[in-house]
Amino acid sequence: MQTVLHFAQDSDTSGFFPQLGRWHDRENYKMLFATLNPIAPWLKEYFESQGVECFSCECKSRKDFPAGMLRLAKFLKSKKVDIFHAHLYEPSIVGLWAAMLARVPYRVMTRHHSDYLTRMNKNLHVKLDKMCTRLSHRVIAVSEHTKEHLIETEGAPKEKIVVVLNGIDFDRAKISSPDAVQKIREEFDALNSHLLLIAARFHPEKGYFHLFDALPILKEKVKKSFKLLIGGRGQFEKEFRDYVTKINCDDVVRFMGFRKDIADLMSAADLFVLPSLAESFGLVLTESIYLGTPVVASRVGGIPEIVEDGVDGILVPPANHEALADAIADLLNNEEKRKALSGNGRDKIAEKFQFKDMVRNYEDVYKELTGK
Repeated sequence: MQTVLHFAQDSDTSGFFPQLGRWHDRENYKMLFATLNPIAPWLKEYFESQGVECFSCECKSRKDFPAGMLRLAKFLKSKKVDIFHAHLYEPSIVGLWAAMLARVPYRVMTRHHSDYLTRMNKNLHVKLDKMCTRLSHRVIAVSEHTKEHLIETEGAPKEKIVVVLNGIDFDRAKISSPDAVQKIREEFDALNSHLLLIAARFHPEKGYFHLFDALPILKEKVKKSFKLLIGGRGQFEKEFRDYVTKINCDDVVRFMGFRKDIADLMSAADLFVLPSLAESFGLVLTESIYLGTPVVASRVGGIPEIVEDGVDGILVPPANHEALADAIADLLNNEEKRKALSGNGRDKIAEKFQFKDMVRNYEDVYKELTGK
């Protein structure tokens, strides 16, 4: 049996990492889980219930990274870890060096982002990305787009890159009760109004400002009243709220904060919107389509690998609030067209994005690397 350690950031509100603990092959792999920042108590509790030992580097800021790296290297060596698997940007930088120091035989990284750093001319960050690729024996790209960017733009060796599409937990992607949709509609006083939903990290790269700029146009074009529900938190929240006030759209926007009932919200919404400027994959889109809610999203990154334009959603050019407003208004004003999109992609999502298949594909990478 080989020991695999997955290394991530901290709390994981997406539910992605706990599912690794649920679906890993217990007959062939002993799984460990570690975090760069202090681990959330609930996450530690869940992993331990799955028989997965946890460790935290306890880094509260970047100045703690060197000490955290040494602590992680010591832990890796003490547990005789065979395969180190890094996720996300900062954990990859710190973790892969720790794995090198601990002389872990095999190092794997999942690249969860694609071209954002390059597009924003963050040259130092891009150099660190390239360093992580060099330190890895295999790099798992979450989409074909991400693979192409790694090879064609960053010069990664083709033989080092493997595409493994992200998976979703279908137990998580379901409504909580038969009356959940009704309750959401009542909560937001939207029994006779349209509901738009976006649930994404509070960052300009998710296209929030372009969505906000579309709202005054939607007020003119949409026949019925509507509300935009925003799920999430982040450092840009005050800036977002101030901007919504500035454009006189407080009446149609609801900042909900962190919500655990995203599946209920998606099911209650008429449309799920994700106007990202860069997107390696777009996990929330798979969940929305699976739940039967059509999406309007940007034609960027890995999104076209999920959304089939005109079949289960509408794709628009990125950074174009007018095109975004036109697409949303067209669907909100045309119930028949909106219903035609609803549910179309469910079978595709169920077949193509199984979380357990993703984990088996991870393990195929381990087998190819180790020969076991």
